[in-house]
Amino acid sequence: MLIKTKVENKQYEKLIDYASKKCDAVMFVARKDGFDQKQIKLLDKTFSDLKKELKNNFIKSRNGSYWVHTKVGNKQLGLTHFKDPYNFDDLFKVEFYRIDSTTKKYLLTNKNMYNWLNPKYPEDLSFFSKGYCWLYSVAHEEICYIYCENEIEYEYLKSIGIEFVDDKYIPTKREDLYYEKYGVN
Repeated sequence: MLIKTKVENKQYEKLIDYASKKCDAVMFVARKDGFDQKQIKLLDKTFSDLKKELKNNFIKSRNGSYWVHTKVGNKQLGLTHFKDPYNFDDLFKVEFYRIDSTTKKYLLTNKNMYNWLNPKYPEDLSFFSKGYCWLYSVAHEEICYIYCENEIEYEYLKSIGIEFVDDKYIPTKREDLYYEKYGVN
């Protein structure tokens, strides 16, 4: 269900707390498109620091121009002189980390869902449970979507200050959710 307001400060902290209990993995994206060499260097440092801080929670990393509700191609990159599909996989790194207290602490270093922007932070923060995406965000577009499992969860999220576009719970079939295979020990 689409969130209609910013998720920041106390709402953000409560949402991260809930997501950290509900989900087993978090996904981050590094996007090198549109950055100069100085910004790419900062982005590389951001991800290097992330890997050091969360090294015990690392699950997997992959290059690829696709992730939850995102598929980047020539038109999005302004490269219309190339025919699709053209391989841009090296411009994008998608990483998954197991959620525990260390991961949660890292997630709380930011206080706004839409501040997860490259190069200072990883981008497109998303939470997964058993491979299925529960929450995804597109920070630069200020989009956040939560797949509420039921009306009780929907009402709980509203009680912590999350405002949804829809004023009532609308179920989503599990098979319609984005799935990413990863192993969590």
